[in-house]
Amino acid sequence: MNENKKFLLYGHGGSYNHGAEAIIRSTIEIIKKNYPYSYIILSTHFKEQDIEFGIDVDEYCERDMYYVVLDKSSQEKGKYDKDIYKSTIDKIDKNTVCLSVGGDNYCYDNWRKWKVIHERAIEAGAKSILWSCSIEPSMMDNEMIDTLRTHHAITARESITYNSLKAHGLNNVVPCSDVAFALNSMQTALPNNFIEHNTVGINLSPLVVRREKKQGIILENVTTLIEYIIENTDMNVALIPHVVMSMDNDYTLLNKVYGKFSSNRICLISDKLSASQYKYVISKCRLGVFSRTHATIAAYSSGIPCIAIGYSVKAAGIGHDLGVGDYVIGLDKFVNGFSLCTMFRSLIKDEKILSDKLEKNIETYVENSRNCEIIDVLR
Repeated sequence: MNENKKFLLYGHGGSYNHGAEAIIRSTIEIIKKNYPYSYIILSTHFKEQDIEFGIDVDEYCERDMYYVVLDKSSQEKGKYDKDIYKSTIDKIDKNTVCLSVGGDNYCYDNWRKWKVIHERAIEAGAKSILWSCSIEPSMMDNEMIDTLRTHHAITARESITYNSLKAHGLNNVVPCSDVAFALNSMQTALPNNFIEHNTVGINLSPLVVRREKKQGIILENVTTLIEYIIENTDMNVALIPHVVMSMDNDYTLLNKVYGKFSSNRICLISDKLSASQYKYVISKCRLGVFSRTHATIAAYSSGIPCIAIGYSVKAAGIGHDLGVGDYVIGLDKFVNGFSLCTMFRSLIKDEKILSDKLEKNIETYVENSRNCEIIDVLR
């Protein structure tokens, strides 16, 4: 397939969200593998972040910040969407393949800002694909379904989204593992007190803390878990950030946790690594407890048994599809300070079973993300 094609990737919030970076990197790899002479444009909220992490595209589009400021003070939601993304919309012609790469962008109330880009693609006669996505079933109202129906294809990264869309009568949906499962790891230095294959990786996000059902219960559970690991096992602990956006920074929160302990058996991983380097760190763990979905994806795809602190359909769906759904804990399950610790003790007991299950399933699962049927739609 040596034909020239123009790809527009949009819905990307910047590479300091290393889950978003993982999706972008893996998508670019798929495109270049199938269309080595392609021209790739990335529409991004933070171009400087993507340049810092070496995202290999031919051109960037950015938001018009004048209209972003106007939008924040406007009482009319979506009034300035077309103006904000004008540089992106202007790149679309009939020869463009538009990929909405935000993963869970259609899980939030502001999904309509991506609709304006999609509608321009349809108007121009371009291809429009919702790529590697999860969608909260309760969000699927008639307006959203009508919009989703007009996409040329949707790749649903887990079965809850896929089944919900099919139940709404959509025939343009393809099941396809999250493309980040195929991300390659990149070696990086590990702290001295990181014991390879005998360290528990822990990721905690401000997002789950904001959504907790009882104030303070998430931090209480994580603190209790770390105390349990240090006092009752020979494993060390690594606190691993995965999103370091200024408005949503795992590192800041994990540093707060790190400050509670004086033990030399706990380390805090740098906030300067790439998605591939974080995957390397996670792959060297023995077990994990992760609140960011793409940290769990890094673990699953490396054969590392883990607990996913699940606040959304993506965590539940991916865990279910891999046969490890019993180790996804919803925020409503944090009923006391020992909820996480109780599940972690079960994780240790089931470690071999889960490791074998991941080893058995993961090769096919990863291959499904590399050779997604959607490539046929692009031909």
